[in-house]
Amino acid sequence: MNGAELITLPNGVRLVMDPMPGLASTCVGVWVKAGTRSETQAENGIAHLLEHLVFKGAGGRDARALAEAAEGRGIYLNAATGYERTGFFARCLADDTAFALSLVSDLVLRPHLRAEDLALEKGVVLQEIGEAFDDPEDRCGVLHQSAAFPGHALGRPILGDEASLSGITLDHIHAFRARMYGPANMVVAVSGSLDDKAILEQVETAFGDLTPMPAHPAEPPKPAGRALSEMRDAEQVHLTFSLPGPRLGSDAGMSARVMCEILGGGMASRLFQDLRETHGLVYSVEAYADLYEDAGRICVSLGCGSAAASDVARRTADHLIALAEQGPTEEEVRRAVRILEASMMMGAESPAARCEAAVSQTLLFGRPLALNEVAERIRRVDKAAVQEQARAAVAAGGEGLAAAAAIGPTAGLAAAPLFAARFG
Repeated sequence: MNGAELITLPNGVRLVMDPMPGLASTCVGVWVKAGTRSETQAENGIAHLLEHLVFKGAGGRDARALAEAAEGRGIYLNAATGYERTGFFARCLADDTAFALSLVSDLVLRPHLRAEDLALEKGVVLQEIGEAFDDPEDRCGVLHQSAAFPGHALGRPILGDEASLSGITLDHIHAFRARMYGPANMVVAVSGSLDDKAILEQVETAFGDLTPMPAHPAEPPKPAGRALSEMRDAEQVHLTFSLPGPRLGSDAGMSARVMCEILGGGMASRLFQDLRETHGLVYSVEAYADLYEDAGRICVSLGCGSAAASDVARRTADHLIALAEQGPTEEEVRRAVRILEASMMMGAESPAARCEAAVSQTLLFGRPLALNEVAERIRRVDKAAVQEQARAAVAAGGEGLAAAAAIGPTAGLAAAPLFAARFG
């Protein structure tokens, strides 16, 4: 990011400060390189459960006091767990930056972690799992992860399931936290209106005494793919298709993002124009690059009537094959590159988005990137790079590595194996 400063404490904690002059607000947070990928199969869901549990009490406050302390100053306090990291963050007015950072630091460093709270929060997470299961689009995403990464942590749900949660004890929570919440896995990020000297002093005081710990690298996934389906009494069939893609942070990863924009990123994309505008088969369709540190998938998600599902699967696969065989047009690449560049620049006007970007870049590249550096990487993508990425994805599909998930009426479920078979 432009003007972002990276400071690494002696114990490995990294601090990114990204000033945005003229703003009246700040985003502060602590991101920990610990997510679903850090779990064993038996403890699936523990990273997300820990994220919930810290809000039951931390530092000198219980759950109510935490909520009242934040909301009493108009602070938005929240957290999120992903496959590769967990973030604890706050948005606040500039003069509450130090207080917001102290709240977030307490969540990460001084959670109460009481047995009675664990039992209660398991029940809350089970309700969250039930809500996600009832949403067919959400459930299709979970099913697709299992299809794309069978037998691997990336193929397991972030929330866990009833069986895995039931076996998690407070000892397991403490052991997971001791294993993964070490200083080298932590990035503190502050963006917006800030006092860099005061923030550095506060972070050194809060995090400087943490003891360095050995690294626990995630196991890389093996190439895989299969088709899974689940019958639902619903109006639509929800579909997610994918082919193997590059890893996050690579030049090929940027080409994959441009490719997905051309394929199904917006209203001018190939899939939107074909499936919706020309044939009226779908209401919405989205192509996206789902990328991780050492793996990735080129994905398409959509919903359609069961009678149209097989046609939609064939057309989606054929558009991928056409991109591989014929490549995109110059105009498609120009448009997609411009969309990605504009999206990045617009996001850079948000302190929260800048924090997230700086953290992701620091974990991937060891430093936050300047905006013009990222923009240049986007602009370097050309027709040949997009076609090369499409060819690699389609070739992998021909090796049996296509993944597909379908949820809905029985009549539409054949779309999942049909997509996978289209590349054989």
